[in-house]
Amino acid sequence: MRVIKITLMLSFFLLSVNASEIDLKNKFLPLKDFIVLKYDLFLQKNLKNVYRGGGVSGVAYQSLNYRININSNENILISLNATMDKKRYSSKKYYPKLKDCNQIRNKIFVNKYGYSLFSQKSNNLVNDELLSNTIDEKILNISSLSNDLKKKIIENTNININIIHPNKSKNLNCSGKLIETELKKLD
Repeated sequence: MRVIKITLMLSFFLLSVNASEIDLKNKFLPLKDFIVLKYDLFLQKNLKNVYRGGGVSGVAYQSLNYRININSNENILISLNATMDKKRYSSKKYYPKLKDCNQIRNKIFVNKYGYSLFSQKSNNLVNDELLSNTIDEKILNISSLSNDLKKKIIENTNININIIHPNKSKNLNCSGKLIETELKKLD
């Protein structure tokens, strides 16, 4: 017990010495990196929305992973891989459709499917204005950003979603501006 107390005291002493040596003055995170961080935190927090209700009113996914980049033209690209539940969709004959890409994006960003439960037609509950407002309020709520810059960032944010089916020939890839109501299927 005495050894543990001495070890803890020594640890706290070393931590306090190291903390006093760190100088954070004039060390600022570049705005690009901060925006990527904000998108990253938002996605981490909201990916769970895709799993909720999966299989009942939406597709069941076994994993979701993403990557966020800013290219040389200052465009933000969110790449998302959604792997359909292998156990369920190896036997069930359901293949991903464009609406599934839109639903993944919608559930992450506004926690709504954007499609009617029974008809599976777009119900206009998710639109470019709602997506834009959500990004503005939840991600780009940075006091140093002007409204014009926020609008430019939102317009230059794209998403690419790969839905991975257990049968590789049925995989689906779609892409577009993050705030477009309907993404486009890529071949």
